[in-house]
Amino acid sequence: MSILHMNFRSEALQKSVYPLIFLPDLNGWNDQEPPYRSLIFLHGYTGGNLETATFVNLFLYSMVYGIAIVMPNGDNSFYADHPSDDRLYSRYVGEELPEMVRKALPISRRREDTWIGGISMGGYGALINGLRYPETFSKIAVLSPALRFYRAPEAEQPDFPCPRPVLEETLGAWPEFRDSYRDLDSVLVKAAREGRPLPEIFAACGKQDELFRDIFPAWCREMKEQGVPLTSWTADGQHDHDFWKRAMDPLCRFLTGREE
Repeated sequence: MSILHMNFRSEALQKSVYPLIFLPDLNGWNDQEPPYRSLIFLHGYTGGNLETATFVNLFLYSMVYGIAIVMPNGDNSFYADHPSDDRLYSRYVGEELPEMVRKALPISRRREDTWIGGISMGGYGALINGLRYPETFSKIAVLSPALRFYRAPEAEQPDFPCPRPVLEETLGAWPEFRDSYRDLDSVLVKAAREGRPLPEIFAACGKQDELFRDIFPAWCREMKEQGVPLTSWTADGQHDHDFWKRAMDPLCRFLTGREE
């Protein structure tokens, strides 16, 4: 088992970045020969890669399931591009980071071996970027994803920790956001209706999740009705690390195809 602290200068973000990487190596649990299948995993709002990796115990899942897990820091960016100030987080997680780890480490270049996932804000980021870069990612796996949190100004706004002015600054004013790659529902429905190949999607949410428990079932049902290749999973739990840690087993089984 290897825990790596990588550092390189990101052209997409115009700064030095420090992704955290877990490699399964040969550990006697589920030995995999390189090149390794990989999961880029995105933390949530106000979170960070080290905090999330520690609380969710990602190094354990890397060993047990024999996959490399790559965790960038995304600040509170929603993993979208912010071209006005040269912070291209979408390009960073969708293009630059996968290519950098493939060049530096024994990571598979095959699409079928490359996945993206995340928690809450990171779940939203994984969904929009998995769909924006379908040639890179074959599967998207998200826990308690931020869904339908940004709505038209005249619509009722859901209870969400990020204020609307911050969302507008981060994701663009409503006319810019609507029907862009950041507009998750629009992108998913349009792609499914047009019959375009989509990454397979796994989405999990706790039944007591105060942020998304009322949104999640309807979203899953509507996406499945539109033909989106979505597997949903629910269990008792809230919007917290305890639920996310328990949900990692079904998430990893979905990615690797391993039976219980």
